Amino acid sequence: MTTQLISKVPKIIQSLQQRNAGEVSLMNDTYIFRFSSGFGKGQLRCTKLQDGLMAIDLSGTVYHDTIFDLNLDMSTTLQFIYCLEGYSYHRFDNKQEYTTIEPFQMAVIGCKERLPSLLKCVANESFAISIILTDKDKYFGTLSNEHNAYGKKLKKQLRRLDSNFKFFHLGNYNLRIAQELRPIFEGEHENDFSRQLSKKGRYYIILAKQIEQFLTEVGSPKNSSGLLRQELKKITEVSEYIQEYPEIQHTIKSLCRRAGISPAKLQVGFKFMFDRTVSDYIRNVRLEKAEKLIRTTDLSISEVVYSIGLTSRSYFCKIFKAKYNCRPKEYKQRNTVLI
Repeated sequence: MTTQLISKVPKIIQSLQQRNAGEVSLMNDTYIFRFSSGFGKGQLRCTKLQDGLMAIDLSGTVYHDTIFDLNLDMSTTLQFIYCLEGYSYHRFDNKQEYTTIEPFQMAVIGCKERLPSLLKCVANESFAISIILTDKDKYFGTLSNEHNAYGKKLKKQLRRLDSNFKFFHLGNYNLRIAQELRPIFEGEHENDFSRQLSKKGRYYIILAKQIEQFLTEVGSPKNSSGLLRQELKKITEVSEYIQEYPEIQHTIKSLCRRAGISPAKLQVGFKFMFDRTVSDYIRNVRLEKAEKLIRTTDLSISEVVYSIGLTSRSYFCKIFKAKYNCRPKEYKQRNTVLI
């Protein structure tokens, strides 16, 4: 890399370079730090979205407990952390106990300039972590000046950061964020141009969801669903089972039997975690799989309908049009032209 590019490398990557933990490269507008064989297996990616807004994706395994300081690149920051896989652990300095951030859980951290914000990944445990770093004054200044309920609520919470050197908010589980993050970590894109547009668009959607959740949860009970953590975990497993096998004729009874919870708790859990009923969730998963098959395979529309567990082509066309604003055949033709 040239001297000019090296000088722009985010400080979180520079700190890894100083440990001889790997090598950095630049792809489009993303800095990629790949771990060395002695440090671990995986990578850290930094994407600058705009002035005062940076996205960091951290995935893989490290061979020794590793601490990342998140407060190196900006002054007064709001840091949005989400664990897609594995656990991460946060504290502000070496005198504190770590707070655990679990899979599918979000944390929001307020941190003043030069105050450490330390995120630990444990040795030999796989992880996939999304971190969105925001400069409070540069990015949130405009949003908090909006004269509406959202802007007023945001401004009120930002005052907390002005009057405190630090705060830590551990949020509820949120699988909607996981659904937006998976394509970023899996790299499911067709070409460089679509990858950049899709990735950046998803980051903004994720940040919006995190801000909304944060504002909703502040001053509210941690778990408004009334479900136990173990029950939420079971519902997560059921949702993943539906995603893996959308073609199965799922019923409330069969899903409850699989999860070991009551129908009422299953419905409450899906509404809490996805803002959907169970049947709505199944239908949406099937439609998203159908959209991908139409876009990426040569299957006929009838074959797509069968592969997602539906039997009526007319019904499929109706719900597909409601979601994607055109019929499946038209969608396939448009996609073929674009490719």
